[in-house]
Amino acid sequence: MKKILVPTDFSDCAQAAENIALEIAIKANAEIHFMHILDTPVNWIKLPLEKEKLFPETKHLIALTKTKLSELKNKAQKLGLKAETFLTFNESREGIDTHIKHHEHDFVVMGSHGISGLKSIIGSNTQKVVRYSPAPVLVIKEKQPFEIKNIVFASTFEEDVHKPFHKIIEFADLMKAQIHLLNVNVPFRFKETGEAEANMKAFLETCSRGTYSINIYNALNERRGIQKFSESINADVIALTTHGKTGFMKMLSPSIAEGLVNHSSFPILSVTIFSE
Repeated sequence: MKKILVPTDFSDCAQAAENIALEIAIKANAEIHFMHILDTPVNWIKLPLEKEKLFPETKHLIALTKTKLSELKNKAQKLGLKAETFLTFNESREGIDTHIKHHEHDFVVMGSHGISGLKSIIGSNTQKVVRYSPAPVLVIKEKQPFEIKNIVFASTFEEDVHKPFHKIIEFADLMKAQIHLLNVNVPFRFKETGEAEANMKAFLETCSRGTYSINIYNALNERRGIQKFSESINADVIALTTHGKTGFMKMLSPSIAEGLVNHSSFPILSVTIFSE
């Protein structure tokens, strides 16, 4: 982990994400980049200088935003971190993805608004970043102590998730956290314990050596199972894998993932699977 991107709107939940991103950057000795997307009534980049006076409110907002970004940069530098800021205008999701690739960000930390979670993300650029980001995305939903000791990785273990799982391992190693593999057994896709355990053990045979727990949880649906299991072990993060085209993989359809984040205070770590 060398460069961390923190998209921010300066809200309370964004500040919570900023603080956790700073802690992660310190642990990883990584650069931290703060980014704000500002919607303007005109194309500000192409607007002639003499016409800026026609938009005094926008000029004031830009100046205020630059000040806030500068404060974040100074805060990071006082902690001994290398920091940069980016102010972009009317940016699309594709533009954010391009930004991540161009600046070689290998981790993203962002906030969502409270336990209502994805209601402020679904259908927005932010949710699309979670789904399509070339870098892992950690979504923080509320202010909380920075301590990550237990990570739940929920999957069916039926698809090739080894590559994204390796990124989850890297994050767990950085945090010195244990990974708990979770297969939620639901009525419409029930597996006997022996079969489910065999799938998970076969998955682990090709993974890096480490300390993992294997867990099978029976529930009426996947979201409830993930939530209840995570509560039972006092998890600090729920890790999921997503497909760039179809969103959360078949165990975690968009509606399941949306419901999970909407009604859960757990931070979510999302790693995207891209087709080769």
